[in-house]
Amino acid sequence: MLKALAHLRIPPFTHLLTPEEREKMSREDIENDAIQKLQKFLTKHLTELLYDNQIQTKRGITLASGRPVTIRYFELPPTPEKEAFAAAVNAEAAKQMPFSMEKAVLGWQEIGEVVKEEKALKQVMVAALQQDIVKIMTDNLKGGGMSIEGILTLPQSLELALGPALKSAGDKGKVALIHCGHKTTSIMIYKGGVLNFYRDINMGGETITEAIYAGGEIDGQKVEFKNLDEAIELKHKIGVLPPDEIQALKGVEKWAAQQIFSTVEKIFQHIQLSVSFYISQFGESAIDRIILTGGSAAMKNFKEFIQESLEVPADIGDPFKNLSPASTNFPPDRLPQEGPALAPAVGIARYDALRDTKVINFIDILFPHRRSTTMDLSGVSSKLGAGLAKLDETKLRILAGCLLGLILLLGSYPIVKIRGQVEKAKKDYTKLESQLKELTTSQEEVTQLLADKERLGKEAGFADELRASKVPLSEILLELASLTPRQVFLQNASIQVAAEPKTFRLSGHTDTSDRVFEFLKTLGQSKFFKNPALESTEEVTIDESHFFIRFALNGRIEIPPPPPPPEESPSEEPAAEDSPPPQDG
Repeated sequence: MLKALAHLRIPPFTHLLTPEEREKMSREDIENDAIQKLQKFLTKHLTELLYDNQIQTKRGITLASGRPVTIRYFELPPTPEKEAFAAAVNAEAAKQMPFSMEKAVLGWQEIGEVVKEEKALKQVMVAALQQDIVKIMTDNLKGGGMSIEGILTLPQSLELALGPALKSAGDKGKVALIHCGHKTTSIMIYKGGVLNFYRDINMGGETITEAIYAGGEIDGQKVEFKNLDEAIELKHKIGVLPPDEIQALKGVEKWAAQQIFSTVEKIFQHIQLSVSFYISQFGESAIDRIILTGGSAAMKNFKEFIQESLEVPADIGDPFKNLSPASTNFPPDRLPQEGPALAPAVGIARYDALRDTKVINFIDILFPHRRSTTMDLSGVSSKLGAGLAKLDETKLRILAGCLLGLILLLGSYPIVKIRGQVEKAKKDYTKLESQLKELTTSQEEVTQLLADKERLGKEAGFADELRASKVPLSEILLELASLTPRQVFLQNASIQVAAEPKTFRLSGHTDTSDRVFEFLKTLGQSKFFKNPALESTEEVTIDESHFFIRFALNGRIEIPPPPPPPEESPSEEPAAEDSPPPQDG
């Protein structure tokens, strides 16, 4: 790993858009565009990294940090059954995660035990990763011809790299591990080497760089940068300076120093709030030690700024402390500057060597049976070859003849077996054909019986259908005639009963409008005419003193159900004939 880093340092990926593109593209379009460009970027640089350094491996391990992954710490009472404890962890994790667990991968580990209020509790670290991020990470490595072997979490990667340092404050000592990453600053607090608190701040090294790169005006001088590399170089060159030293600078350096101090101060405020929250939440008194990792941790005076602000001893994390880089050509003078940024990578490399089962690997959780077990036959083949070498020519010929006979027997066995199977299949086929004929005959009989039953059912209900479909048109007309007053003259009666809904429309004339409304009221009480409504009225003048009302009505026709047919009364039995009177003997 160190050799590869010495040969090729992958430059930071920058996603740049023109103002026109930003205006036209939605947020989702910008994210998709960034992912596609990042994958092309990684394909190019990973291919160069592997080829130029003659690296044969096709396996890659990475870590998830920032928004896509959420990490929580909590304590639960122990249970004797593993399944019950796992269910309790999943239930508690679902409560604390900010997104739905249906599309997330959940991993958890028991990291210790603690006694509170005379109750034993198990300490649990849980991590949830959104599943779509797994696909993105897989595609990122696929371009370089690599398969993804693991996705780890940031805390456990740093634990593998810095292990002993996290316990340097003693069994009850509190160590704050602050990782100043590219986009986020992660705060992890360990007590006795066990993670007790984790929080991500959405500000990191990129935030400082962008504040410088944005440019502006200082002392009447306009500040601009050609590229991000200039801003990054200034960030590490100047570092964190106190306000009085900043005033002594001029031009671009003064601008950069102001932006660095302002941004670092904001990050520190979040760090201070997180530490204060931990102390109050867990009933602790103070933090005993601070360890800094990440690229920005190596900035000048950054360690001193954090140390003086929190009034806690601080050190830069050294992931190579227990490793010997002498066998590589990695320049020793670059280790102090780049070592803190490489801490997660060193932890991943140590995981690949140790394969610690206590480390959460999201790929193993998603695909638990992906590893195949292979058998090593090299020892068997070597012993067999040594035994054959000791045999003379005659014995070898006998052995060869036996092997040939065995091969012929083994070769003929499948043929004999196949012939037997063919004969059996023929007999089974003949038997099945006979059974099929019987079933076909039975099915035809059943089909005929069902058809007869259906026909008889239709015939039985035919009389009822006729009775139900019969429209008593004559009764409707008779009722209309009986309900129409003598002063109302109907000119047209349209009765539609062929389709649903059945309707009627009446038009005519009368002497006054009152007659029309009386006629409406009378129709509404009839047996057939329902919901009559006035469609139109018109006053037609005959002369100066005479007129008549022309009207139109409409509504629905309802046919009441026909009365059931009269039941046939049972025929009376004929009276018994009188028997002749008995005769006296």
